[in-house]
Parts: sequence; structure tokens; C-alpha cells
Amino acid sequence: MRWFPIVASCMALVTTAAQPARAGEDFDILKTRQSLFHDAIDSVVPYIVRIETIGGAQPRVVGETAPPEEEEDDGSPPPQPMPFQDNLGSQFMVADGPTAGIIFDADGWILTSSFNFVREPAHITIHLTDGRDYVAELVARDRVRKLALLKIDATGLQTPEWVPVSEIRVGMRTIALGRGFGGESPSATVGIVSALNRMDGNAVQTDAKLSPANYGGPLIDLRGRVLGICVPMAQRPGELAGVEFYDAGIGFAVTKDRVEEIVAELKEGVSFYRGWLGVSINTRAQNNCMIRAVADPSPVRELGIRPGDIIATANGHELRSIKNLRQAIYMVPAGEVVQLVIRHGDLESCYEVVLARNTELGALVQNEPPPIDPANPFIKPKKLPWKR
Repeated sequence: MRWFPIVASCMALVTTAAQPARAGEDFDILKTRQSLFHDAIDSVVPYIVRIETIGGAQPRVVGETAPPEEEEDDGSPPPQPMPFQDNLGSQFMVADGPTAGIIFDADGWILTSSFNFVREPAHITIHLTDGRDYVAELVARDRVRKLALLKIDATGLQTPEWVPVSEIRVGMRTIALGRGFGGESPSATVGIVSALNRMDGNAVQTDAKLSPANYGGPLIDLRGRVLGICVPMAQRPGELAGVEFYDAGIGFAVTKDRVEEIVAELKEGVSFYRGWLGVSINTRAQNNCMIRAVADPSPVRELGIRPGDIIATANGHELRSIKNLRQAIYMVPAGEVVQLVIRHGDLESCYEVVLARNTELGALVQNEPPPIDPANPFIKPKKLPWKR
């Protein structure tokens, strides 16, 4: 029986001798993986610009007036005089410092996040990786999808390759790049694509940590192709909505198909704003979205929709509360159409409502507009003034 310890000792020697080789293999694998990240970052660095701004003030936080507690003599709450105010969506203090963008077009068009311009800066400088500096013009902003388009006097710029949306898959490795810390090398955080078609189909979701350090910068794959532009987003209005997800592993990037839908208008100086129906919802109603008051003027008042009517669906989404309504239309900008089903007693009517800007809405009133014609329950606006 003396052979057992001898065999065991030999096995231990073999195992020990194999360990250095295994460690070397693991290091080679790790080095190969790291080189993938390095190569991806290096390939896209020439297209990432550093944006520096001067001037501007911390924006004042405003918001919708909360429903008052007092009631009128008939037991109903009083109308709100002017609840239609754009809210920043966060108490986040927007600090000074460099931000990032990418070259979108060879003729000097730079795409970034509107978050970087909430302070309304007086002067914008673009620094290219080849050392050239340009004064930039803020051409237009999309306050809904949180994008901004800048223009510099340059031509012949190289642009990055974008990943076709059809190729984006959950689980793909992602790298979020930014220039929020200054310097010539971008900052980087790593993650995966954690969800598709988020924010009403406008963005992909990633668990790579996003923050003001990389808002406006690209989210790329391991081949250095752009998956989208990193922006703060949340299921409520406001240009700062979503900043509370700062480095939380919940981040969003707007994909190229959505960018291409709006970039032509952005180039023409057309900005996109949050869209409003122009109604106040009775928050005390149970399991429905009942209109408490209608603004005069407003898109819905033009169509005969009145206080007491119930918004049954919006863009195909069944509504049980004001939260459902906000989620259904929060990504629809002013000038776009929302399909509503309105319930008035036993009658349901279908409408296509063109959302308005807050500046185009009046004060809330509770006097009823002309009644709905039961003989014509399917109504479409022929011509309305609600444009961007």
C-alpha cells in the first residue's frame, strides 16, 4: 500500500507544474480582450470632439402647479390658472466643464446632447482631436430626445460608422465614451446592451455607467461602431429628466434611425419641444383619466373635447391614470399627432390631435365647448395652428 502516497505526490507535482502554464494562458486571454477595447476606443477617438462652453446661468427650476386642496362650493376642485410649464425634470445643478459630441456630417455638423446647453451658454468652442479649434453655432435642439446639433466652419471631416439598428442585440458589449474630464484621451465605461426599443422606441438601454462626463458622447460596440448618442432620459418631461440615473447602470443612447428622422429639420434650425394636449386631469377620479379642465386655446378644445370626458386610450395605450397618459405621450413632440379615444357618456369618439407647445396654450377653463356630434364620432382636424 506504499504506492498511494507516491502516486499522490506525483499527481501534485504534475498539477503544480501545470499551474504556471494555465496562468500564462489566462493572461494572454485577458490581454487579447483588453486589446479589443483599446482598438475599439482608438478607432472612434478621431470622431469624438470636446465641447467647451462659456457663460450661461443655472436654469431656474419650474414645474406644474400642484392640484390645490381647496374645493369649490359644488365640491369640485378649482381650475388651475396656468399649469403648462416645462419642467427641467431634476434639481441637478448643471456645472461648468467640457462635454462631448461626435462628428455627424463631413461638412461640420456636430451631434451631442441638449443636456450640455441647458445653461444657454453664450460661447461654444469645438476642439477636434487633430488640434484644431472652432467656434460653434448651436443650430437647434430636440428637447424631447435630448439631442442638439452644432455647426462649425469645416469641411472634409471624417465620420464614424454606425451600427444598423437591425444588428443591435441585447447582450452586445458596449463602451460609453466622453470628454467630461478634459484631456486628450476620452473617459470610458463598459457594459452591455441591456434592452432595445426603450423610451418609446427612441433609444437602446445600457448598463454602462452614464453621467455628465459622457452625455453627448457615443456608445460604441467592440468594433468601434456607434450604437447611439448617450443622453439622460426618463419617463417624464424635462431636459434634465434622467440625470438621477447618474452612474446607476441605467443609461440610454439615441440610435441612428431616430437621429436621421429629425436631423434634416435640425439642420434647418427647427427645434423640437414637448407636446401638450392642453388639459388638466382629475387626479381624484378612480381608474380612469377624466378631464377636469381644458385650456383655451388648446388642440383638444378645437375638437370639442370637454371637461368630464374620459381619455380612454392614447396612441393605443389604455389609460387608468394621469401617469399612464404621461407615459403614452411624453416622447411625442409638439406638432406631432396623438391618436385619442375619448369617452363621453356611452359614446366613444376617435381623434387625431396635433400636440401644441406650452407657449401656444391658454389658461384652463371649465366652461364646455360645443358638444360632440354623435353622427360624426370619427373626427380629424382639417387645419390647426399647432406647429413647432
